[in-house]
Amino acid sequence: MSKPILITGGAGFIGSHLVEFFDNDGIDYNVLDSLSTGSMHNIPAAISKNRFIKADVNNNELLKDLISSTSLVIHLASTVGVQNVLLDPIKSIDTNINSLNNIAYNCSINNVPLVFFSTSLVYSPEKEKKVLFSESDQTHTLGFHPVSMYVYSKKVGELLCDYYMQHKHLKYIIIRPFNMIGIRQRKDVGMVVPTFIDSALQKRSISIFGDGTQTRTFSDVKVAVRLLWKIISDENSYGQIFNLATTEKSTSILQLAELIKDILSDSVSINFIPISEVYGSSYRDVNYRAPSLAKLKKVTPAWTTRPLEDVLKEIIEFEKLKMKSSPN
Repeated sequence: MSKPILITGGAGFIGSHLVEFFDNDGIDYNVLDSLSTGSMHNIPAAISKNRFIKADVNNNELLKDLISSTSLVIHLASTVGVQNVLLDPIKSIDTNINSLNNIAYNCSINNVPLVFFSTSLVYSPEKEKKVLFSESDQTHTLGFHPVSMYVYSKKVGELLCDYYMQHKHLKYIIIRPFNMIGIRQRKDVGMVVPTFIDSALQKRSISIFGDGTQTRTFSDVKVAVRLLWKIISDENSYGQIFNLATTEKSTSILQLAELIKDILSDSVSINFIPISEVYGSSYRDVNYRAPSLAKLKKVTPAWTTRPLEDVLKEIIEFEKLKMKSSPN
């Protein structure tokens, strides 16, 4: 590509691994991040190359200038984690709808392709068919709860991409990631793996919200960013939606906790906390979440990924080193 790729939210968890991949492959890029949840420590090469721009993704004038000199926009900037959404659910609308609207418009008029990171939460839990609908029926993915605003802002974001394709000839790819894990993921925004690991290391205990039977598909972020690049590099991917994961295998939250416990020591305890005590009685957790990767496999038929246990061991060792190097 003759012009650099712009990565919004590139100092965050997924973004930093994408930047690392680009550095290793000699791909030119710029990072835009407000550092609200990202960190300059995540992207040392971008800092040393003067490829980092500290700014909010809602800075429309700046985005207009950046996009005009960009070959591709990968829009990762978003409100991250349940805890942050609860603190300011309106910000989800600002980031996931208003800023995307501006980015999609400027990509359209500059003929710049856009990769929009949506969420796997756009998939609603299955429910039985009913002849009549009741006002008490579950209509919001995560209940009549502020976190549902985040989910619906991502759904609107997907519709915005398609609108700009239909009316402004935007070239887009929509990515729906499934539970990426790896080093540098933050625990303080409510992500389950770093939260469990930190609790086990600090308190020798792991607290599970609910009964632990809810399942997730945990994906190695280092592999996922390589798969993402294969999607982006295939011209036939544009105008399409892709699930992004490295496995279709589901793991229950209890199994995850037990695996972390086994890696560390048998002295780690597991506690159960009613989810209503954490997020309120209106919150509805997703009990089952697993992706079909049939479409992804048409772009890249096979890949090698590490067992979940190996990824967890890497994260645990990374966190131990951080604890040793940080002041008491």
